[in-house]
Amino acid sequence: MKSLFNKLGLAITFSPTGKALLAEAKRLTELFNARLMLIHVGEKNETTERLLSESISNSGLDESTIEIIRTNGDPADTIIKTSRDACVDLLIAGALEKENFIKYYIGSVARKIMREAASSVLILKSPSETPKSFKRFYVSTDYSSESEKTILTAYNFALLEKADDFVLVKDFHVPGLASTIQGSGSLDELEAAREQWEAEEEIKMSLLVSELNLRGIKVDIRCLYGKEGWETGNYARIHNADIFAVTPPSKKLKFLDKLFPQNMEHVIKELPANLLIVR
Repeated sequence: MKSLFNKLGLAITFSPTGKALLAEAKRLTELFNARLMLIHVGEKNETTERLLSESISNSGLDESTIEIIRTNGDPADTIIKTSRDACVDLLIAGALEKENFIKYYIGSVARKIMREAASSVLILKSPSETPKSFKRFYVSTDYSSESEKTILTAYNFALLEKADDFVLVKDFHVPGLASTIQGSGSLDELEAAREQWEAEEEIKMSLLVSELNLRGIKVDIRCLYGKEGWETGNYARIHNADIFAVTPPSKKLKFLDKLFPQNMEHVIKELPANLLIVR
């Protein structure tokens, strides 16, 4: 199998979280047999150079084997542009588990990276200085070609990690189903209709898995009727997923999309697990 990601990017800081992210990046660089590029956004002086060298040395990385970019500017914009120009194909960052409405609306560095990076992005909720492999992979999916790429990327990642669980999760909603049945029938009929829709979705998902020829780890399928963009993330959260993989929307979000989150925006806001955004 060819390398899943050839070049990883990490914006380096000198905080405890920064040290943990560096340790995680080192493990993933070795796992993917990839190159690592560190991006330092800030003033270059004797102190920052010393801290940078110490951080790299303490992580066990060989400074001569990694690429270091020193730059200035708005952190999010600079990280996105630098990683794009350097052909990074997986950008690693950390994020708080939950943000309030005001901060979410204004946007943080991690959130902007999630939405606008040209490459795939891995957001780690709680990076550790002693990282462990990811064993539980959950993938939000549909029937698009972009989603197939997400499934294959996450599956090959899971194979490298020798994962225990790989679950494809699809949410769906039938407009007017509840009101139609409640107007002419019982709640039992509503439940029966929901179960029928779920069974039909699972059949279609099984056909997709068969076509993708995924071999090596058992693939489980779960189809959930409910609020699209929320059900899959919540399912990953309550099942303690290590990685939750998603496919980003194909167009930039409008103002109303941010005020009324849809699809991936629910995941970005709640961050149910370490988040892999595949581009």
